[in-house]
Amino acid sequence: MRRPIRLATLILCLAFGLMATRGLAQTSNDGQTLTPFRIFGVVWRGETDVERGFRAYLTQRGIPFEMTVRNLNLDRRNAPPIVEEIKRVRPDLIYTWGTGTTTSIVGKIDTDSPESFVRDIPGVFTVVAYPKAARIVESFERPGRIVTGVGFLASVESHLHTIRAYRPFRTIAVIYNEGATNSRINVQELLDYAPNLDMKVIPIPVPMKDGKPDPDTVPELVKQAQEKGAELLYMGPDAFIVRNANAYTAAAIAAGLPTFSAVQAPLKNSRAMFGLVTDYHTLGKLTALQAERILVEKRSPEELPVARLARYKLWINIDVARELRMYPPMDMIAIADFNTSPIEG
Repeated sequence: MRRPIRLATLILCLAFGLMATRGLAQTSNDGQTLTPFRIFGVVWRGETDVERGFRAYLTQRGIPFEMTVRNLNLDRRNAPPIVEEIKRVRPDLIYTWGTGTTTSIVGKIDTDSPESFVRDIPGVFTVVAYPKAARIVESFERPGRIVTGVGFLASVESHLHTIRAYRPFRTIAVIYNEGATNSRINVQELLDYAPNLDMKVIPIPVPMKDGKPDPDTVPELVKQAQEKGAELLYMGPDAFIVRNANAYTAAAIAAGLPTFSAVQAPLKNSRAMFGLVTDYHTLGKLTALQAERILVEKRSPEELPVARLARYKLWINIDVARELRMYPPMDMIAIADFNTSPIEG
């Protein structure tokens, strides 16, 4: 059982914080509530705290809505019938969770097969690490299409500074799915920025089996990282690593290696040691704010900047730190959220 021991929240000031707006429920001139907005959600691996935060915000704001949710179940091949369903029912707004889901439903901005996607219904995405690099939008400031959303990842620069603030780690390894766009971008950013902090990054791609990354290789890859001199393992915005976080973090602890996570799930559901992450419930609320701007305020997503959270959590799983004898420095204690992580068994 996880027991939160909350101390404080690390605040990193980035653009586009969660701001109050003046949006009202969908009403007629005489004050009567009209038909609820129809939102069609598509998720990657089932519903998460993001969707709960999304619904909670709209409910708290008194915005009437009906939300249909379909699950890709970790496989983009499930997208075509969902695309056809969306085209048939024509909702007021499309909600997509994750880069793979978003590109499977609304496509990239420069796709050469627009007929395979939904291109004429407003959309809002969430949990997309690199929306510009993934060609979902033209830029954060002007998406350039009727799709906007929320960027959820703290910068690689912030990640590496947080790692160095914990201990003077010099060599880190990143095990990743080479077939995932987010992972490739993330690894390249690590390689580009690490020399500025006199750090070395060891990229280790996961071997493929039947066209997919092989989860059975994770423990061996952790051993390889240790043999190559890694002092810490970096867990990026990689869906494969998140799905296999229990095996990954167990192997890391057995090897005496700490893990830093860029996303919340490995800290909440496995035994990653620390990370700088987005709170999913808050992320859902910010995504709903974007939806409110589109549905209630009638703003065009094409000119609605991609939003970013103003706050990120420094999260430390204290039992893992204790087991590895890597206690946080005193100046981190005042700004961290401490938790005990789940123990396998």
